[in-house]
This record gives sequence, C-alpha cells and structure tokens, in this order.
Amino acid sequence: MKKGLLILFSLLVVTSMFAFTQGAMLVGGTAGLSIEKDNSDDDPATRISLYPQLGYFVIDKLCADLIVKVETMSQDEDTETTLGAGIGGRYFFDNLYAGLDFLYQQKSSDKEFVGKHKETAMYGTLKGGYLFPISSKTFVDLRGQYMMGLGDYGADRSGKNESSLFGFVAGLQILLGN
Repeated sequence: MKKGLLILFSLLVVTSMFAFTQGAMLVGGTAGLSIEKDNSDDDPATRISLYPQLGYFVIDKLCADLIVKVETMSQDEDTETTLGAGIGGRYFFDNLYAGLDFLYQQKSSDKEFVGKHKETAMYGTLKGGYLFPISSKTFVDLRGQYMMGLGDYGADRSGKNESSLFGFVAGLQILLGN
C-alpha cells in the first residue's frame, strides 16, 4: 500500500511540472449521459449534457473561460431543452486549479399534462480540479463542483432560485500554444 501511494504521489509531482503561460488556450469541456427514474411505474428519462469550454490565459496561471451549456431530456412525451452561456475563471497551481463560473440559462419544457413552459435562471459555480496529462498537450479534467442558484427565476416561473447541485465531473482539455 505504501509503495502504491509513493508511486501515485511521484506521478502527481512529475505531471505537475507544466506551466500555463500567458497567451495559451485550453479548449475542451465535459459531456454526460444519465438515465433517471422517479418511481417504478415511470419510464426512465434520458438526459444528455454537453458543456464546451474555451479558456484563455490572460496572465500566467490565470485562465478566463467562456462556457456553453446544452442539455436535453426526454421521457415518454415529455421533453426539456436547456441552453446556457457563461463566463468564469480558473487559477492554476501547476495542474491543480480552483475557479468560479457564472451561467445564465433558459430552459424550455413541453410536458404532457402541464404544457409548454419556459424559465430563465442564473447560477454560480465553485469548482476545483486537476488536469491529469495523457500527452504533452492533452489532459483529463477531473473536477468537483458546487453549483448554486442566484437571484430569482424568470419567464413563466417566479420565485427565488434556491437550487443547488454538488457533483464530480470528468472531461477533456487540449492545450493550444505554450
């Protein structure tokens, strides 16, 4: 066990020797597929999520991000489409990073018994992760994040946006430049 931990620690130290310098770009994002079931009588809902991201290092180790969210859900006759756009930033400590994102999204739903519905919302996300190199310019992005609702809902929905989500995601990042 001790040898395994020593090897893992050595790999993390060796792979953390990359420097992200001003002018470099990170292109990538995350993707997800989930199948959700509320109760035993319902057909499962299929959800597909794409979060492309473009990052630009404005100074060494500080990356400004543009984020897009595209998500669809379908279950029987019910459908839901979410589109969002946001900005964020990440500060890198070698391959380890911490960051913050702000996202504005619009969700359109067409549910069998409710009808068509739209809502808008804003979210803030705290995140921290590690870019694990698989080649000199390609990284697997392993991240933990906490997303929280900001302000009030808009469009057909009203009230405070008090939603929150904690999770772990994985994605791919490609370094351009450097």
